[in-house]
Amino acid sequence: MKNRFLSNVLPHVIAIAVFLIVAIVYCKPVLEHQVLQQSDVIHWKGMAQGSFEYKEKYGHFPLWTNNLFSGMPAYQIALDSDVIITPSWFYNLFTLFLPKPISFFFLASICFYFLTQVFRVNSYLGIIGGLAYAYATYNPIIISVGHDTKMQSIALMPAFLASLVLIYNKKYLWGAAFTVVITAILVGINHVQIIYYLLLIAAIMTIVYAVSWIRQRDFRHLFIATSIAILCGVLGTLSNAISLFTSFEASKTSIRGGSELVNKNTTQEGLSKDYAFDYSMYRSEPFVMLVPKMYGGSTGLEVDEEQSKAIAELRQMPQGLGQQLQGYLQFYWGGIGGTSGPPYVGAIICFLALLGFVLLNNRDKVWILIASALAIVMSWGGYFAAFNGFLLNHLPFYNKFRAPSMIIVIPTLLFCLMAVLALQRIVEVKNKQELWEKYKTSLVITGSLFIALLVFYFNADYTLPQDKQLVSQVTGPGSGFITSFVNALKEDRKGLFGESLLRSFLFITGAALLIFLYIKEKIKAPVAFACIGIAAFIDVMAINVKYLNAGNYQDEAEYQQSYFTPSPADQQVLQDKGYYRIFDNRDGVGSAYNASALSAYFHRSIGGYHPAKLSIYQDLIARQLYNYPNCTAAINMLNTKYIIERDSTGKDVVRMNANALGPVWFVDSLRFESTPEAVMNGLSTLDPKGTAIVFTKDKELLSYTSSKNSSDVIKLIENKNDDITYESNAATPRFAVFSEVFYDRGWKAYIDNKEAPIIRSNYVLRGLLVPAGQHQIKFEFRPAAYYNGRNIAKVAGIIAMLLVVATIGLSVRNYLKKPNLDQ
Repeated sequence: MKNRFLSNVLPHVIAIAVFLIVAIVYCKPVLEHQVLQQSDVIHWKGMAQGSFEYKEKYGHFPLWTNNLFSGMPAYQIALDSDVIITPSWFYNLFTLFLPKPISFFFLASICFYFLTQVFRVNSYLGIIGGLAYAYATYNPIIISVGHDTKMQSIALMPAFLASLVLIYNKKYLWGAAFTVVITAILVGINHVQIIYYLLLIAAIMTIVYAVSWIRQRDFRHLFIATSIAILCGVLGTLSNAISLFTSFEASKTSIRGGSELVNKNTTQEGLSKDYAFDYSMYRSEPFVMLVPKMYGGSTGLEVDEEQSKAIAELRQMPQGLGQQLQGYLQFYWGGIGGTSGPPYVGAIICFLALLGFVLLNNRDKVWILIASALAIVMSWGGYFAAFNGFLLNHLPFYNKFRAPSMIIVIPTLLFCLMAVLALQRIVEVKNKQELWEKYKTSLVITGSLFIALLVFYFNADYTLPQDKQLVSQVTGPGSGFITSFVNALKEDRKGLFGESLLRSFLFITGAALLIFLYIKEKIKAPVAFACIGIAAFIDVMAINVKYLNAGNYQDEAEYQQSYFTPSPADQQVLQDKGYYRIFDNRDGVGSAYNASALSAYFHRSIGGYHPAKLSIYQDLIARQLYNYPNCTAAINMLNTKYIIERDSTGKDVVRMNANALGPVWFVDSLRFESTPEAVMNGLSTLDPKGTAIVFTKDKELLSYTSSKNSSDVIKLIENKNDDITYESNAATPRFAVFSEVFYDRGWKAYIDNKEAPIIRSNYVLRGLLVPAGQHQIKFEFRPAAYYNGRNIAKVAGIIAMLLVVATIGLSVRNYLKKPNLDQ
């Protein structure tokens, strides 16, 4: 029994060791007290700091944050969970408690290896696939910019598919257990767009498998398999019902749920077509999976400065003109507009995948081909608007997402899988002549593909719209310099494409030669496939190190000093211990509301960054706050007491806004408007100190006569995020406006412990009709989505845990009962 166990386990131990060693070597700086400089993570820390400070004081995260966009649900940023199966439990187990980004690459390798074993692939070929998938160039690129949850979800995709395949192969118990666990982790990580794409693959795979079962008249298995898959998927999902329910609830009120004011980014149902199709790929651009720098690689510098023709042109220009043109020195010229690098899968992997589509003749080939082709077409986004526009309007929930180029993760996964299946098929085929005939077909297809790419190389224009605009707009003495610069930039881009095309051709030629020698029995399988695996890894890693390397790390102390230490201006503002907000305009209005959340690390800010900010607040940003300084009403009603800007010398200066209205105030009169458009437009001329604009539909809730009495007072007593207390004293009923964002999915108001209706005021704020006399006013945030989700998650988590324990227990018992054939 001991020998049998060792022979079964040893290949997997070797695989784990290889994955661990490679990840540690590639990410060695993290073990030397270095920190990745990830822009998205830096901004997340800005968003979450207020919640962590609250938790340190009160023992749990708040459900509402005051630190960005004048207030928004905090469960979109940091969340407590009482779930029994949590991402941290199994995630830490699967990653051996390794630090990031080591854990990211290790997890992706292990999960893909698991998928190959479910498909009964040789363990050592599975190692090739695990490394190919984990280190596909898209992964280190997104890690470098801080898309951690996206990377974690990508890493888990193969394991989810493997879980389903176990069920479909009648390994019901293990398939069910893995489906529950992997689903629970995925939902907990909460990158909904990647989960959406994963379900798209799963749906296509399931349909193809179901057709096969129907043809075989295996209706019993069809019913059992689909039932288990659906039930376990639902159970795993409900194990994280807190994040699921709260995300779904928030989506209805975020920019992804549409806007009352239709604009260029949103409709009343979701994202507008133009906004949803931002970051679409040109139709030929998915070939960067094969030729990494076909479209220039990344927006940044991809050519050595001394070899760049465009940089040489800049150096020959008048200094002022050269400095102005620095912003046009962009080597990426694809449809996305700007990118940190190409989603390169690997020339050898793409070649092997193509070979697999020729060699294989089963249902797996069908669903992999359909899913890959569909994903590539969907990645075109707005460049194939006829088809993708139809999907946007009819595919459920598809209009909640943007960046169609992200769907390239599907062919990345499936090409790696097909490549491994192709190698496995080559090993299994005994008839070498039959194999040789099919292999020749794949070589012809590959050659034809390179001829097409060569034709494109000679005929592409290598320009961006901004290049053409620059040339057309500039006339006079400088036009010659501009034309020369743009032509030189085109030559740089063409050079990158040519070098990359030749590089991919040489890698494929080497791999093709090794397979040829194996088919002709000139070399043994271990030698051929080991060389192919090493070459495939070198292929992608040579590209990866350009985008994620030691230069992406920073000493921990320097990292903290650079981003999370208050500047003199921040320190000046922090001396005020009152309740107020700030407007951080140091990097311009666009950055304040759409690019940076660092000010939220120290202050309660009216700006920030979040991919799913509240739609009513985005409306205020677009219609009012972007007009700064011509938006005094909005600035004042948000209790913006301090504005931090930079003077002409680049020094930070703090300006106090004496007209900030404070946390709450009584208005003298009300103005009623019937439409969101009218309310928003009314803010442009509003005096928010004396008048509030409310919706006509709320008039029936307000039996109110205009009143003015200077002795009436209302003041904030305490703001604890989810619980806010005020006191008022007025001679007559008064209407109070609170400088807190209106959100009707959890906030309730109580006057002397009696609930009172919250009136939406000035488009984004809360209002309340306060009776005469002395009163205590309380606002409480108790979103039903969170509390219902917590209760459901507890039950689902217990059931899921029992399923996992039962699976392990029964499997151990069955293994021990097997006869020992070695004795």
